[in-house]
Amino acid sequence: MTFGFASPRAMLCAGVAALAVAPGAALAQQAQDLGEMVISANRVATDANKVGSSVTVITAADLEKKQAATLEDVLKDVPGLYVYSNGNSRNNTRFKLRGYDSGRVLVLVDGVKIDNQASQMYDRPYNHLQAADIDRVEILRGNQSSLYGSDAIGGVISITTKSGKAAGKIIEGVATAEIGSFVTRSSSLSAWGRYGDVYYKASGAALATHGDDNRPMVPPEESDGSKSVNTDFKIGADVVKDLGVLDLLNIEGTHNRMRGDAEYDTATSATDTEGFLHQKTETSSAKLNAKMFDGVLDNTFTASRMDAYVVARSNRYSGTLNRYWGDLQKYEYQGVLKPLDGHSLVFGADQERDHFRTRTSTAAQTQALVNSSVFGDYAVDLFENLTLSAGMRQYYHDTFGSNTTYRTTASYRVPETGTRVHGSYGTGFKAPTLVQALYNRSTAVAAGFDETVNPEESRGYDVGVEQSLLDGRLVVDVTFFNNRMTDAIESRGPTANRYYVNIGSVRNMGFETSADFEVSDEVTLTGTYTFTQSRDNATGLQIDQAPVHQGSMRVSYAPHAVEGLDTWVRMTAAGKSFDTPSTALGRRKLDGWATFDLGADYKIDQTFSVYGRVENLLDKDYGQMYGFENAGVGAYTGVRAKF
Repeated sequence: MTFGFASPRAMLCAGVAALAVAPGAALAQQAQDLGEMVISANRVATDANKVGSSVTVITAADLEKKQAATLEDVLKDVPGLYVYSNGNSRNNTRFKLRGYDSGRVLVLVDGVKIDNQASQMYDRPYNHLQAADIDRVEILRGNQSSLYGSDAIGGVISITTKSGKAAGKIIEGVATAEIGSFVTRSSSLSAWGRYGDVYYKASGAALATHGDDNRPMVPPEESDGSKSVNTDFKIGADVVKDLGVLDLLNIEGTHNRMRGDAEYDTATSATDTEGFLHQKTETSSAKLNAKMFDGVLDNTFTASRMDAYVVARSNRYSGTLNRYWGDLQKYEYQGVLKPLDGHSLVFGADQERDHFRTRTSTAAQTQALVNSSVFGDYAVDLFENLTLSAGMRQYYHDTFGSNTTYRTTASYRVPETGTRVHGSYGTGFKAPTLVQALYNRSTAVAAGFDETVNPEESRGYDVGVEQSLLDGRLVVDVTFFNNRMTDAIESRGPTANRYYVNIGSVRNMGFETSADFEVSDEVTLTGTYTFTQSRDNATGLQIDQAPVHQGSMRVSYAPHAVEGLDTWVRMTAAGKSFDTPSTALGRRKLDGWATFDLGADYKIDQTFSVYGRVENLLDKDYGQMYGFENAGVGAYTGVRAKF
C-alpha cells in the first residue's frame, strides 16, 4: 500500500515555519549536551559551551531511545549529515557530511581508524558495525585536518564503545534480542566491570536479515539479505598511582572484529545480478597513559593496527572473484599540557603506514605508503566568556611531500541572554588513497586524463548562534558553513572499469538548524533542517547523492499515567537529488521523499524492558540511489535486560 502526502520540500519548509511559530521542532544533540564534555573537538575533554566547532554528541541513552541497531540508525537526525543506501540499510551505509562523502570523513572506533585502502573499492568496513556496544558518538563537522590528519577533510565521526573503567562492580551489562520484518533477527550481549585497579569489557552482537528486493522493478523477484557479527574486547589497569611526579600510569588494550556478508544488485543490469560482498575488519590497539605533575601534563602513547579483507563477486555462484587486502599501522604520541587554569596545549606526532593488495582473475597489485605528521592545538579562556583555539599540522608524505594545515575556533557566551556565538575556520589536505592512485590508471590515461592523481585541498569556515530560551527548555542553533575543495577526486568511466580523476573544485555551502524543545514534563519536540548547495564549480551541477533540502522531526511522549512508557513518532525527509550510475546512462534525477516511523519502549522493572517500532509506517516507495528502492513498511519488537 502507498499513501500520498505533500512533497518533501513542502514538508521541510513547514518544519522551518514551525521553528518560527513554536521553536523546537528540531533535534539538536548540541542542545542536549550543553554543560557536558566534548572530546573530539580539541582532542581533550572540553566543556560543550566552550567548543567553537560544530559538534553533535549522541549517548548510549539516546541510542536506546532511537532503538538503533546499525550505524545508519545511529547517524540519523544529525544536522548536516545525509545518510543513504542502495536499499539495504542493514549492510550498505553511506553518508554525506556537509556535502563531503564518507571517504573524506574520518571514522574512529575507540580512537582507531577503521577505513583503509581495501575498503575504497566497494563500501566501508563500518557497514557491518552494530550499535549494541556503542557508548558514545561525537560527530565533528567541518575541516579537521589540523587535528586528525588527511582523512578528516570533511569532519570526524568518533565512536566510543562501552568500558568497565568507571564501573562500580565486578560485572554489569546489557543483553538484547529482537525480531522483525524481512526475517530479521538480532541479539547482543555486553558485559563490563572493574575489580580493584583492573577493568574489562567483552561484547558480541549478531544481526541477520533476508532483506527486501532492492530492485523490485526488474526480474527476478528476490531478496537481498545480509548478516554480520561483531565482537569487541577491552582490558585495562591502573598499574602505578602517586609515585613521585607520576600521578597515574594506565595501560589499556582493545580488539574489535567486524565480519559481514551481503547480497547486492547492479543498478545498470537488466536483471538482478545476485552479487555477493564479504567484508572482514579487525582492529587492535595498545595504549599507555601517564598523568604527571598533579595533572599538569598528560601523555598518551598508542600503537594500533587495522586489517581489512574484502571479497566481491558479481554473481555469488559464478561471477568473477575480486579480492582486496589492506592494513594500516599507526604509532602516535599525544601530550596535553595545562600550565594554568583556562590554558591547554595539545601536541603530538604520529606515523601511518598503509598497505594495499589486490588480486583479480587477470591481475594483481600491491603498494604501500607512509605518512608522518606533527601537530599542536592551543586553547585559552579569555574574559571568562570567550574561548579561542588555534592549531596546525605539518605533514610529511612519502609521495606528495610536505604540507601544512591549520584551524582556528571561537566560542563567546552571553549568560544574561542565554546566547552563544561559535565559529571555526580551517584548511585541509587529503592525499589520494592507494586505490585512487593505482586502480585502472591505464584506462584513465587512455581516456585523456593525467597519469597522476593529485591531493585534494580545502578551506572553509562556519559560524553559528545557539540560543537558550524559556529557562533552558528550548535551545535553538543555526550554523552557516562554506567550504571549497580543489582537485576533488571522483570516479569516472564505465561501470565495469571505473577509475579516479581530479575534477577541479567543489563548493559545499549552506546552513544547519537544530533545536530541542521540552514542551512539558511529558512531551518533547526535536528535529533538524539542513540546506546544502554542493556544486561542481566547473559544470555548476549538483553533486550526486547530495540533496539540497533534508531534515527530520520527532515527537516524544512519556505519559505520567503509565510509568516507564516512552513513545515517539519521527518524520525523515529529503528533497530531490541526482545519481550517475554509469557513463552510458548519464545523470539521473531522484525524487524527494518523506517517511514516518513510530516506536514505543516500556520499562517493566529495573532489569527488563520491551520495545517495538514500525519503520516506513506509510509504506512509501522511494529510492536514494538510481535503480534501487528502499524497504517498505517493517515492524520490529525486542526485549532488553540490564544486569
